[in-house]
Amino acid sequence: MEYQKYKLKDIATINSGYSFRTKIQNNPEGNTFVIQMRDISNDHSKIVNTLSKVDGTRIHEKHFLQKNDILFMAKGANNFSVCYDENYKPAVAASAFFVIRLTHESILPAFVCLYINSALGQNYLQANMAGTYIPNINKSTLAEMKLLIPSQEEQKKIITIYKLYNQEKDLLSQILMKKQIMMDEFVKQLITKKLKFNDGK
Repeated sequence: MEYQKYKLKDIATINSGYSFRTKIQNNPEGNTFVIQMRDISNDHSKIVNTLSKVDGTRIHEKHFLQKNDILFMAKGANNFSVCYDENYKPAVAASAFFVIRLTHESILPAFVCLYINSALGQNYLQANMAGTYIPNINKSTLAEMKLLIPSQEEQKKIITIYKLYNQEKDLLSQILMKKQIMMDEFVKQLITKKLKFNDGK
């Protein structure tokens, strides 16, 4: 398998998320969704919460997300990325994110997202983290990240394998959760019967 070497800055634009002047408060009548760090799933594969909405009439068009933008969590110790799939539209990313937009059609956003979240990407980020009290990754550090990119066909294969892995992980998690519920119910019934037996003495 042949790989091409790139720096992220050579294949994408990187911009900060939208900076709100005040705390983000949900406005049910709003016309724009806001993606915050709390809205990303634990496995960093999707947006899971019901997003807050704001009035976006004064937000410049350049801040609105496009399909396949990569949202990178720059603030805090969990510096992962997730692909924006337009399930919520129109939307902006909060300032805790960098918005990565690829400029090479042969490179798939899902693969870059996967790469950043992999051990290769995370090792680089951990080694170059800034901030004493609140860890963060600055734009120049992210821009200098080196990526090894295979052919688009190979990218698709890797993405498919990773999706199947996540699906299997989700299924195992659901199975364990159901087993936990069954075990809790079993213990509850066992203890209840024991108490009834003792009360009958």
